[in-house]
Amino acid sequence: MTKRQHYRPVYAKTRWARWRYRLGWLLVLLVIIGSVWGGLAWLRWRSDAVVSGFDVRGVAVSQNDGYLDFAALQNDGLKFVYLHATQGASYTDDNFASNYERIVGTSLGVGVIHTFSFSSTAAAQADYFEKTVGDSIGNLPIAIQVQYYGDYTDQTIAVRKSRAKLKALVTTLTQDYNRSCVVWSTPAVAKQIVKPALKDTDLWLDTAKTHQQGRRVMFMHYSDRAVYRQNGTRQEFAGILFNGSVTAYNKVVAQGLN
Repeated sequence: MTKRQHYRPVYAKTRWARWRYRLGWLLVLLVIIGSVWGGLAWLRWRSDAVVSGFDVRGVAVSQNDGYLDFAALQNDGLKFVYLHATQGASYTDDNFASNYERIVGTSLGVGVIHTFSFSSTAAAQADYFEKTVGDSIGNLPIAIQVQYYGDYTDQTIAVRKSRAKLKALVTTLTQDYNRSCVVWSTPAVAKQIVKPALKDTDLWLDTAKTHQQGRRVMFMHYSDRAVYRQNGTRQEFAGILFNGSVTAYNKVVAQGLN
């Protein structure tokens, strides 16, 4: 007697193939979700680690940030704000005057920023800054931002001339305002221009290596995506950390009030 053979229906094989296909894609999706979540968690941890231990936090603002409610930013934890004011010998930030007028109504620390020009003389820059800013310099050190731009690179600038010009500008502003200056730059610019020209002036560095800086570094620009709230909305700013304790920061402010 011939033994009967049992066959699985074709539809059963097709159904299993479909489930196996779906399970495969589900596993791929879970792996992608896990990777994204892990990456975001790592970025959040890294961001938190950069600012951890620094209790005095601030931002640098310009006309690009629009209208700002400084009281709301203060309520969200800010301790100080630097306002972009002038650049070279001919440019003024459109929002500087209105920003300064509103911020003095808060208890925030206030500083002003002049962006250094490789093409203008130190005398012309100092004169333009003083005419534009007047006595509206706040209570923090005057910041001079030095950065490469346009055709001015580490390979094309006249290094010695630039060092002498920066030194002359810092000296002039320090003497005319009886206020110290702090020079903002990248570590590379600091090495090429700032440190050789200014042996004792405080530094402000673009760096996320916030726990590896010496006492000469007063401020650190750690991110362009520091988030603070104003008027119920979240906004990204150039995030700044003071490299020291609250007590040390208060001493800096007190010096600016004298």
